[in-house]
Parts: sequence; structure tokens; C-alpha cells
Amino acid sequence: MINLSRLILKSFKPVVILCLAATLGACTSAPEQAEKSVDEIILDAVRDQPDTPLTAEQDQMSAEDYIALASESSGKQREQFLLKAAELLYQRGDLDMAQSQLQTLDAESSAQSRQHQISLLAAKIALANENPRQAIELLPAPRELPLAQYIEARKVSADANLELGYHLAAVRTRVDLERYLETEEARENNHQAIWAALQRTPELSLKPSNVDNKTTRGWISLASALRNTQSDMRIIQERILDWATRYPDHPVSNVFIDRLLAEYQQSFAPANNIAIMLPMKGKYKSVADAIQSGIVTAWYEQTTTEKPLLRFYDTSNENLSFYELYQQAILDGASHIIGPLDKVSINKLAQESNLDVPILTLNYSKNPLSLADNLYQFGLLPEDEARQVAELAIREDHTTAAVLVPNSSWGRRLQDAFSERFEELGGSVLTVQHYPTNVDDYSKQLQALFNLDDSHARHKDLEHILATRLKFMPYRRQDVDMIFLAGTHRAARGIIPALKFHHAGGLPVYATSHVYSGNRDLNADRDLNGVTFCDLPWTLASSNKYKQNFDSIWKDQRTYTRLFALGVDAYNLVQNLKYLQTHDYARYSGETGSISMDKNGRLHRELLWAKFKNGQPVYLDLSIPPATTVNHGPKQS
Repeated sequence: MINLSRLILKSFKPVVILCLAATLGACTSAPEQAEKSVDEIILDAVRDQPDTPLTAEQDQMSAEDYIALASESSGKQREQFLLKAAELLYQRGDLDMAQSQLQTLDAESSAQSRQHQISLLAAKIALANENPRQAIELLPAPRELPLAQYIEARKVSADANLELGYHLAAVRTRVDLERYLETEEARENNHQAIWAALQRTPELSLKPSNVDNKTTRGWISLASALRNTQSDMRIIQERILDWATRYPDHPVSNVFIDRLLAEYQQSFAPANNIAIMLPMKGKYKSVADAIQSGIVTAWYEQTTTEKPLLRFYDTSNENLSFYELYQQAILDGASHIIGPLDKVSINKLAQESNLDVPILTLNYSKNPLSLADNLYQFGLLPEDEARQVAELAIREDHTTAAVLVPNSSWGRRLQDAFSERFEELGGSVLTVQHYPTNVDDYSKQLQALFNLDDSHARHKDLEHILATRLKFMPYRRQDVDMIFLAGTHRAARGIIPALKFHHAGGLPVYATSHVYSGNRDLNADRDLNGVTFCDLPWTLASSNKYKQNFDSIWKDQRTYTRLFALGVDAYNLVQNLKYLQTHDYARYSGETGSISMDKNGRLHRELLWAKFKNGQPVYLDLSIPPATTVNHGPKQS
């Protein structure tokens, strides 16, 4: 139990202690004071004391201790205790309690300096609650802050911009911040944060603007030079040397570069014998052929002199279990395995406690938790796309959604993924409709989605009451500010015009990659104009070495274009698994997205964004904030 009276005494000035001594002395000779404890007498004496530095022992007190002190204090001392309690609650992750203490403090405090501290902590809490937009709005004006608070506020601003997808805005904030950092450790931490932001920047956006200074350009250039080179130390060293000759005065430290090289070296796990396990017969043959073509293309395009040996195993043979094929691959000397594709085998693998070599599956197990250390799961998971749609919608200030998905297990999976993430971020799903997959008329579902059937019913009732025909314009519900659409490009081409016909053409529509075939068709896709959707860099970026190969050699697989990209990434990822696993900020910039790994070995893709205009998808560079504020620096003392 902490002795509060002893801790308070240690923070008082000598004159205060003398006064307290006199008070305690009087207490012994006055019977009417006998019922008060020493703690109560001390707290009575210090209620109106101004802010005083907290002692070492006070710094070790819990949030509850500070709340207790605040309840027995007043004035600046009470504010100081409440703020300290809120900070401690925030640090231990008790965000609701921290917010509650801040609200109490905000209602009582009038001092501008205290209001700045309150706003700064409120911004940090908002960021921790996954509300980066609110965090930025809560931040006090930088030029009104003393240096320590200014540095903290700029870090919050950078992190919030990063979460909003404004990756280079976060980099620029961090670069500007460096001149105010006084210790080598602080600068090194800042360099790590800059590098983490650059790793999350899509390749199409990884380019400097006209306003960037030389330091920022140097950082962007370094990130661009080392993009996807983790598996070749020779190339890494050559590019860093070349970069250093072009930016000799760049403030990045040798410590950072050395650490970067060490990370790559330690994470380098070359594959010398890769077993590819795919169904080469049966209903999944076409899917497997596209993936296999992508793997082979990536193998041919690899620039290193020593390429791994590729062996292919047919998982469609019903006489052989996957485990038997796995054992055969190990006997054949496999250092890595790509596959399988089927969920049944992957579910079994996820229950294995010991796998001899790294396995990169091409689908995901039902249970996200895996017991196997050497199991990595990768695929074109549609739920990831639905969650990213929810994040973009919230980021663009949409908070009430109508959801339109096919009446299938696939549709319900996307509905659940979108709804869960949307509501997690503060949005509300107000209406949901499931449309049949075997019809071309979606009127019934759209009328129900927007309460148009109710509007028609009211019209008929009124005509019946008045016994006359009335002019009628259906009135759709007005509380929805966006539509989430899950569907194929064929379904979407029928649904979007129907939305316009049913008076919902003004609502923004967000969709997953499935609304785009992956191949340009201006006439057919003209009906999709205005739809915002996420998709693979493979389909949205301009031609690259893999695409040239695909277009010239694998034309017959155009229907499976995204699966070809999956094969390309699977081959490249298998040699970068350790790097992704050992660094939280690590990303692999692949054809299927910016790829990261979670703690369960599951790989996730961050996609690009596009909007249909004149029948074709136009890339949306969402890494640029809508407005840039001028930074005036911290308050001058």
C-alpha cells in the first residue's frame, strides 16, 4: 500500500513542510482536530498548491492512486493528478477510463497550457481507438506548443497520416521533425519510423513531389532502390553504394544503414529446391495452370545466377494424400513448398506442430490460429478486400452504409467482413439485401434496400383513399450515405444502371476487385462509371516484365489473370518469408498488393484503388492528403 502522505510531503517546498509541521503540532493540542488522520490534514493543506514536479516515487504510482489524490485536491494540483491518471490509463490501454478522466479535466480546466496537454492526450487516445482523422482534428496548433509537446504532437500527426494511407505525408512530417530531436536514440527511432512508412507506400506512389527537399527525396530514392531486393544481398549492397554516391550529405546514419543490411542478411533464406503442389487434373486444373504459369514466369525472370530447382507434384491424385506428397518432396530435397490449394489439406496442416520445411499455402485455413511454425498462408482472400473497402469509406467520411451482396456463402462472408470492420471504425450498416445470382433483374432487391417498396405501398394506399390516380415519384430512404457492393463484373454491369434507375445514382458505390474483369472493355464497363474499387497492382499498374510475358505467352489464361499474379508473388514470397516474419514494418511490394504478415503466419494484401471513368479504371493515388497545412514549428521560449 502506497503511503500517500509521505509521497506528497516529498514534493513540497520547505516552507510548505514547515506549515504542515505547525498544523500537525496544533493537532496534538486541539481535541476538535483529533478525529482527522495525518493524510487528511496534509491533503487539506495542499489542495490549492500550484503544479510541482512529481517525485520519483510519485512517478511509480498507479492511475487509481492519482485519481484518489485528485479527489482530495483542488486547483492546479487536482488538474495535474487527473492528467497524470489519464496518461497512465492510456499507457496501459484502458482507453475508455482515460477518456473519462480527460472529460472531467477538460470541463474544469481553463488554462491554455493545460488545454493543450488535454488535446494532445485526447488525440493519442483517438489514434489508439483507430480514429486517425479525429486524432488530427484534436491536435493543438503546433506553434502554440513547447518543444517537448510539439515533438509528441508531430509524431501523432505522422502516425495518424500513416493510418489514413497518407504514407508520404507521414514521411515528410518525420523528416521535418528530425531537426528538433536532440538525442541520437530519438533520431534513430525517427529513421525507423520513416522507413516503416516508406515500406507501406505503394510503388506507384513512391515518388517525390516538387515541394520535397533533398532529404525527403533521398529517403524516397533509397526505398525505391531497395524495393523487393531482400533476397539478393549483392544487389542490396550495390544499390546502397550507388545511392550513397548520389546523396553523400543525407542525414541517415551509418548505424541505420548497417542495421538495414544486417536485417536483410539475417533474413536471407535462399530457396534451392522448391516443391510446387497443385491439382493438375480435375475442376481446379485451370486455376492451377494459371498459378503454375505465374511461378514459372517469375523463375525465368529471376536475375540471380543460381536459381532454385522446381519440382511439381499433382495433388489431384486421389490415391495419394497430401501428407504422402509432402514426405516425397522432403525425400526429394525440397527446401520450400508452395501449395496446397485446397482448404481441407490446409486445415490439417494448421494443426501440425512440426513441419520440416517452410510451406507457403495458396489458400487459408478456416481457423486463423495455426500451431505450425513453418506454415505460411497466402491467397486472394476476398475478406481482406471487404475490410479495406470499409476503411476507405470511413476515411472518406461515410458512416451509414447499405450493403448489397449475392445470396451465397461467398456473399455473406464479404458482408460479414465489411460490416464488422465498418462498425468497428464507428460506421453503421443500416440495410442489407442479398440478390440472386441467376437473374438479371435486381429491382426487387433494390426496392427493398432503399425502402422504395414502402414508398410504392404508401402511394397505392393514398390513391385508394382518394379514389383517384396520383402522379408519383418514389422516395428512397435518405439515411444511407454509401453502398457496399460485392459481385462479379457481370452482376455489377446490371446492378449499377439499376441503382440509377431506382433513384440511388447519387450514392457513392464501393466494391471489391471482383467488379472488374481484369481486362479492359470500355463498352461493357461504361455502365460501371463512378464505382470505386480496390484491386491488384497487377491489373491497375502499367505493363511490367511479368505482364509482357503474360500477354505474349499466356494469352489463353486471360480469364485467370489474377491467379497468374498470385503465382508470381508466391514464387517471390517464398524466399522472403523470414524477412516478413521478423519485422513488423516489413512489406513485400508484389503483383497482388503490398504484402505483410501477421503473427499467425497469414499474409495480407493492401490493394490499390481505382474508379471507373469512361469505361476504364483510373488509378486513385490516395497517398496524398486532401490539404497540406504549413508547419510553423514549436512555440518559441
